[in-house]
Amino acid sequence: MSLEKTSDFPYVRAGALRRAAVVCHRNADADAYLSAYAVSALLRKLAPACDVVIATPGGMTALTTKLSRRFRHATVEQDAGDFDLYVAVDVGDAELLDAWKDKMEEGAGVKVLVDHHPRRQGGAYDHMVVDEEATSAAEVVFGLYSKLGVEIDADTAQALLEAIMFDSSHLTIAGPAGLRAVVALMDRGADVAEARRALRSEPDYGEVLAKLKGAQRLRIFRVGEWVAAASIIGSFQAHVARSLVYLGADFAVAGGESEGETRVSLRATQRFSEKTRVKLGTDVAEASARKLGGHGGGHATAASYSTGAEPEESVQEALDAVARMLGAKVEEVT
Repeated sequence: MSLEKTSDFPYVRAGALRRAAVVCHRNADADAYLSAYAVSALLRKLAPACDVVIATPGGMTALTTKLSRRFRHATVEQDAGDFDLYVAVDVGDAELLDAWKDKMEEGAGVKVLVDHHPRRQGGAYDHMVVDEEATSAAEVVFGLYSKLGVEIDADTAQALLEAIMFDSSHLTIAGPAGLRAVVALMDRGADVAEARRALRSEPDYGEVLAKLKGAQRLRIFRVGEWVAAASIIGSFQAHVARSLVYLGADFAVAGGESEGETRVSLRATQRFSEKTRVKLGTDVAEASARKLGGHGGGHATAASYSTGAEPEESVQEALDAVARMLGAKVEEVT
């Protein structure tokens, strides 16, 4: 699982641990926040005197905000103080920590990464607990509890279950370890039906409009034997990319300008991922971001990146990156 002895987590003597920050990636999703919630509970059991905050740079998604009302915890977007311990959870690319990246690098506290994204350069971590085979950060956190022999209460078990279900598309892409974790969490009081209800969210007007506009602006391409869909949209890029895959594309790219940068979201079917072995996170998002001077990452079937390039160029680069991996041409269907 890790590059470190997980039995030594959190790598700070309990008696010396007074203040800790568990840091999510920008615009924290359900896996990031709920995993951070469970890490916070773990730290309080290991060091009861420790004051723990969850850092959510750039806030949280709408679904995560809803979940945070059930799994309540002190959160900050910025904090002027220092910490004995920083635990970055589900980060992927250190740039997604926003201002917390510099804060962690400059701070005197111990820096730990708990993640399931492929390891990459960047991020001044002293210790890393990483399992690239896991489909969610929550699986890695569950592994920490198991390794340390710390009992999981029903509330934390529910949080971890919902995080696993969120990042594994309701267990459709969960591996054996993830499914074993689900069973173990259910044994500790977690409820799958409750998790399904909690993860269900009604789309707001802006999301619906973005999806429809994304379809209206749709461009269709053939890349070898595969069908790609691309769209330029100013918001909800991840939702638009996902909806284009639901429409039938093998992989989809949605990009647009937001808050002074271009953000691109990528989605692909499981069939595309398994047959081509193309990993959107490392092979496309990271490669495209590097070429365009940005940053990004993600999973095999879901990824994103940000650049300073124009949306059209950024979207085209993603299509070209896939084409290079497949040894094919990008041909627009008219």
